[in-house]
Amino acid sequence: MRPAEVPFQAEGIVDAVNLGISEATYLGAEFVGLTLDNGLGLILRVSPDENITKILVMSEGELPLPLLGIFVRFDGKAYHVYVADKPEKLNEVIGVNRKVVFVEVISGALEDFLREALQQ
Repeated sequence: MRPAEVPFQAEGIVDAVNLGISEATYLGAEFVGLTLDNGLGLILRVSPDENITKILVMSEGELPLPLLGIFVRFDGKAYHVYVADKPEKLNEVIGVNRKVVFVEVISGALEDFLREALQQ
């Protein structure tokens, strides 16, 4: 899907997605992270031609989505990573009236975890 076709709503989402994908493309990266004001994280897997190929959700708690795996940070804090298998239903999970508060290109241990988990 193209960045303009992102199937969920949050304040600042269009700008955040465009910025994140531009940075990822420039850096040759594959994953963009968006942090929402409710603490949930959205992870977009992007292709070199700037299409979004997969949407993941990262949360400290459990969500009603298929679990991809549990990522444990260097400090021991664990996060559940879920596959948004039906992106059009994502608003039901992330909530309404959300706002994007942070965007980043994902690298390091989380990037390694995501690549390995998505290969299985």
